[in-house]
Amino acid sequence: MDFRRALPSIATTVVGFGQAGSRIADKFAGFKTADGKTVYVTHALNSNDGDLAELKHIPLENRVSLKLGGMGKDPEKGLRVLEENENARAILRDFIRNKVKPTDELTLFIAGLGGGSGTSTIIKAIEEFHDHHNNSLLKAKLLEIKENVGHEEFSRNVRKYQVEAFQQVRHKYKKVGVIVTIPTRSDGPDVLRQVSSFASKIWEITKNKTKGIAFTIFADNQMFYDRFQSISSDGRYNNYRDFANAELSSIFHEINVGSNIGGTSVTIDSNDFRRVIMEHNGCLILNRVEQNAKTVTNATELKQLFLSSLESNNFHDPIRLEEETENEETKSYAKVFHVGLLAIIPPELNHIGSSFIDDAKEEISSRLPLQGTIFSGFLNEHNQYNATIYTFYKAEALPTRLSIGLVEEYEEFMKKQQKIRFKTEGISQIAVAAEEFDFDDIDMLSEMGIEIKDSDITDTSDTPEVDEDFDFSDITPEDL
Repeated sequence: MDFRRALPSIATTVVGFGQAGSRIADKFAGFKTADGKTVYVTHALNSNDGDLAELKHIPLENRVSLKLGGMGKDPEKGLRVLEENENARAILRDFIRNKVKPTDELTLFIAGLGGGSGTSTIIKAIEEFHDHHNNSLLKAKLLEIKENVGHEEFSRNVRKYQVEAFQQVRHKYKKVGVIVTIPTRSDGPDVLRQVSSFASKIWEITKNKTKGIAFTIFADNQMFYDRFQSISSDGRYNNYRDFANAELSSIFHEINVGSNIGGTSVTIDSNDFRRVIMEHNGCLILNRVEQNAKTVTNATELKQLFLSSLESNNFHDPIRLEEETENEETKSYAKVFHVGLLAIIPPELNHIGSSFIDDAKEEISSRLPLQGTIFSGFLNEHNQYNATIYTFYKAEALPTRLSIGLVEEYEEFMKKQQKIRFKTEGISQIAVAAEEFDFDDIDMLSEMGIEIKDSDITDTSDTPEVDEDFDFSDITPEDL
């Protein structure tokens, strides 16, 4: 199918952070309309100039370097640098406030969580974007309410007026979508530990309605690596990263454009897609399956493709939609909001009719803990003799590897480390025939009158972080 003949349902600005995020954004920058115009406004921010130079499509004027020479795959170091380096902090602030102008309906932030630059800068960028575009609206509205009701009344009911202020300005929010990639197991325990921590921060921000995050996609490089092994012989991609970048950008783009084409009696339109993507908060799941049209003989087989798409996962392992318990009555389910079903059916299958879409909708509604609406439609298009099925929905749930798997992988690494006996290497010394001295540092310092006490060593690992953000995180769903 030719996706160049229509514009996206949701006009989107795409911003890549770090090497991985910038490369994915560069794939978005490569999408063109039929008359050669760029579909997405794209930007890239990295800690050094070298990685930005290799990009092919993002305009040079939209590439910004922090001039730091890299973060050494250490996100915690990256955050410290951004806190301490005034120049880097100023470049990031200017990039978000003045370069990334959210004139589009959605701003998409993308980063790889395995590296130092992308992981640290995307966290800071989300905070800066929210503070500049959304939190400022909340503060202004709160001050207005305070002036209207008076200081005493406002002070007695601050929480009430926080909620009221949010409800009045939420429709003006600049929405952000987030795509982050989880590293492979081979990146090692320290990366897994840090990624688990940073992914948790992003997930908490995502669930907080006042932060303006429309969705987060947690794409898994381990899955892309495993899938790449089965297709690497066809020569389309040099490595699993190229494969991952193509999958992430193309599936989002195809659904974004395909939902704006229409042309059959049963269509999913741009407003339907917009509701799936922009309403509610949570993890966004996008799936695509294809089958040669010659092997499809009836409506039941087309319906089955929708079910296969729902059960399969292009970006990560299965989403944990239910919590297993011994007692069936106490089993809990994650909320699933609006669901979208889109099919591209070639003319060769027109004789099957359109009942398959209704059958798929009925079946899926009985399988999901649905809290919203199912939007469905199909297109009759020449599609290289393939039937292509897309399913997309948002849920308050996470991929299994992220929710519990990273911790298990980290613990497995630690157990292996404990079983390994590490040797201590040294340089052989030429013996001195005369006097020999063997100082113990602590004893030597003690003899010199210098005492080292255990109390002089402070463990700061449990020191809580001070959060000075104007935060609404204590507002519950019931308040809203």
